[in-house]
Amino acid sequence: MEYINWVNLIEKETKEKLKILISESDEKIKILLEEFFKDTGLEIKFVNDSKETIKTLSQDPKYQIIILSFSKQDEDFPFLIEKIKETNPDVKVFVILDYHKEEDLGKYFEIGTDEIILKPFTLNEFKARLSKLLKEHYLDIKLQKFIIEDPLTEVYNRRYFDEIIKEEVYKALRQKYPLSLMMIDLDNFKWYNDNFGHQEGDRLLKNFGKILWKSVRNKVDKVCRYGGDEFVVILPYTSWKNASLIAKRICKRWEKKDFKLVTLSIGVAQLIERETLEKSISDLINRADKAMYEAKKNEKDNWVVDEESIKQFSNEESPNGDEPSQPLL
Repeated sequence: MEYINWVNLIEKETKEKLKILISESDEKIKILLEEFFKDTGLEIKFVNDSKETIKTLSQDPKYQIIILSFSKQDEDFPFLIEKIKETNPDVKVFVILDYHKEEDLGKYFEIGTDEIILKPFTLNEFKARLSKLLKEHYLDIKLQKFIIEDPLTEVYNRRYFDEIIKEEVYKALRQKYPLSLMMIDLDNFKWYNDNFGHQEGDRLLKNFGKILWKSVRNKVDKVCRYGGDEFVVILPYTSWKNASLIAKRICKRWEKKDFKLVTLSIGVAQLIERETLEKSISDLINRADKAMYEAKKNEKDNWVVDEESIKQFSNEESPNGDEPSQPLL
């Protein structure tokens, strides 16, 4: 498969442009690579040395492919590759080396290099090796998604939630910003699934997953499938007031769908620091869960905010001025 096809597959999975950083001081190789990437539409940045490489990555760690050129005199390449992998363990490192008969290429792979090409090389050889590297990167992305994503709804799975909630709560407590949690139950889903069939049930869950992603902030909030018909949303930098506005947005969007027999019950709770991290997490989940069951007692497509959240934070101003991060549609 052509390397550009792997690029397209990667961009489809990640939903962002593939970014490549090239560190090359040899003017001839630089011109060659500029010509190679000229009409690809990829986001390419050239730098001249190791210092520029580290500085660029510290400012923007979202580069997915790093192409590095080393000569026999370069002694800092192990440090550079180590720093790159520290910044982003998933980045792919492609090394261009001067040819030396006695060179032990194994040491480059041992320190984190993913692909090597020796000078002089043809564009066809470079294209083949780049294609191989992009294929590996694509398969790594697919594997990672398989591990953390629910394949039906395309939201994160329970395993991911159990890990990321620790990280998000820890950061919120340490940096002292609000974090809220939404527990969502699809009322009557089992009845709907039994009476209309599993294909219709799957279609409903897929639609609901899309609504959740459209209702929250990309790459900030975390949408997870908690159980069969239960979902949970982690909302960093969000007070219970703003979280309730997001719950309202979700309900409004759901009401426009053709699944009238299945309604939503949403519980909202804001993080309160307890004696330990574990107790803070379990307390947050329990309060959101109880609020969700309170919502079930009310009219359908409804949300309830945990009482303790309201009591503790009712006098605090919302960081977003009590406005939702997106308009209600």
